[in-house]
Amino acid sequence: MAMPRAAPALSPKADVPIEPWRLPQSDTWHVRTLASLRNESKHDFDKDGADSVAASVLLAEQTGRKGVGVLVASAPSHELDRAQKPRPLLELGGVSMVSHALWQLNSAHFALVIVVVGFKGDEIQRQLAAHIQSDPSVFEGLRLKFVDLGKGWRGGRVASLAACMPIIDELVSPDASVVVVGADHIFDESMLQEAASIDLSGDGDEACVLVEFDLNGMCGLPASTVFCATRPLHGADRIYNIGPDLETYSGIEAGLIVFLPATLRKLADQGRGEVRVANLLSEVARRGTLRMLKTEGRTWFSVETEASAEFTSNGLRHCGQDYVLADGKKVHLVGLPRKLETSPSDGGEWAEFSVEKWRSAVYTAKSFFQDLFVDTTDFIGKLCDELGGCSEGGPLVVEVGCGTGEALLPLMDRARYTCGVDFNPHFVEFCRQNVPQEHQERVRHIIGDAQELNTLLKNELPPAWVDENRSKIAICVGNTIGIMPPEVRKNVYEQMKLLAGVHGYMVVVYWNGNRFGDAVQNFYHKNPQLCGKFTGECIDLDTCTLTTPSGYCTHWTKPEEARAIFEKEVGAEVTALLEKGNGVLVAGRMSNIDMEARV
Repeated sequence: MAMPRAAPALSPKADVPIEPWRLPQSDTWHVRTLASLRNESKHDFDKDGADSVAASVLLAEQTGRKGVGVLVASAPSHELDRAQKPRPLLELGGVSMVSHALWQLNSAHFALVIVVVGFKGDEIQRQLAAHIQSDPSVFEGLRLKFVDLGKGWRGGRVASLAACMPIIDELVSPDASVVVVGADHIFDESMLQEAASIDLSGDGDEACVLVEFDLNGMCGLPASTVFCATRPLHGADRIYNIGPDLETYSGIEAGLIVFLPATLRKLADQGRGEVRVANLLSEVARRGTLRMLKTEGRTWFSVETEASAEFTSNGLRHCGQDYVLADGKKVHLVGLPRKLETSPSDGGEWAEFSVEKWRSAVYTAKSFFQDLFVDTTDFIGKLCDELGGCSEGGPLVVEVGCGTGEALLPLMDRARYTCGVDFNPHFVEFCRQNVPQEHQERVRHIIGDAQELNTLLKNELPPAWVDENRSKIAICVGNTIGIMPPEVRKNVYEQMKLLAGVHGYMVVVYWNGNRFGDAVQNFYHKNPQLCGKFTGECIDLDTCTLTTPSGYCTHWTKPEEARAIFEKEVGAEVTALLEKGNGVLVAGRMSNIDMEARV
């Protein structure tokens, strides 16, 4: 989540505010080093460390660990109330939040962690030292660097990251990735491992953001939540817009960001006034170089608000793992150390923890097409049920232009077999890797041209799937049919009709022309990053068409036009037509007259 805006930092030695992104190299800003905490005494720890830490690449070679993390523990106190403990010091499950965060980074086998501290920094460092010394074998090979911003520090996330740039420049190679997490978040170690393995420079990207898409009923989100907009059909791993005020979005930033050092330097250089991390990420997204890492059902916790802190505490108590430290203390932890036995736990296994996470009725999905997605699933699902559902004789559902598979996923429980077809091999590979385990025997994704749909299916699918006695439902949703060239669209319609025959269905979901004016004002106009900026002459209300100077063109279809397309252009019998919200959903099939003529 985005942190509150940065406030001017106060020097411990003066009442004069100084810019946190330009802190001088003096007693007000210094680096403390803990190169090997398990071998240091408390007396040694209390002194400024002078040991140097090897560069990140050398550390990885020497320890077998991988990854550079920046753990920001210098944010203002919890809920901005100095009378309370700072968020990093909030104790959950017998362990402080910052200790939980470090434990997970260590479990993910990070080589180097840079911890940025400010207010109550000495106490945070002592707690981390005690946590490591309580069971030193678990942390063997981990190296820490502390950036101490002083007791008077009141800066936010941008200022804290800017202040630690000298250390990053010194220790991290320019093409290495830096994983930034806050001490008010806990992440499943697999997400941290995946983040540490991301090679941004190799793909020409500048940053990567962890995104949570499971938004229904989220609880405890702060007002500073940052929203993410994606375009699956244009790039399965791309974020095309990000910010706190998006009208249309599909996920939220979950508090973990991967940067190149050069991108962090840009953030530091831009760090003026009310700048936020999201401001820079928005620029990166517009350049097409902001990658997305999905939570994919994996668990993460936060204590950014009292509600989320309470949820986290309950989650750790009931679903965390009991662990007995080497000093005999029993605590609840998110994950378990490698190659260690644990005490018996009455709580559920972490891998079985239901990802309820941050659900709230207040923050429901604002996506312009969210309701249409649900309506589409219900519309097609009922047709599947009519034709036998998941039974042995149930239908085969084939999606033309499946993209990254969002439309097919909820239908896998409604049909005997499902198959996605797309000409983009990257989309198909993504779909193949993300089929739920329980559906893998009954789901396929294939690369091919939908203008040859029936031949493609016969060549690629098992005979039982395409048996002439099995009903088929050919679907093309999300206005995908509308972006096809006219000659291609005509051929695809014909292939879908042939597949449906007289006993199945062809289903096309159009964007509703009766909502075109609303869409222009509340969707396209507010999202110029989607279609480019445009003026009134770009809008044709008579044909429900928007054509922008950037080359973007979209047509929205009214119900009567949709019926005419099926009956006159395609020669299909309309069996159902539903106008609902932003969609016009049409089901049809080959007429008996057409079938007899073909015979």
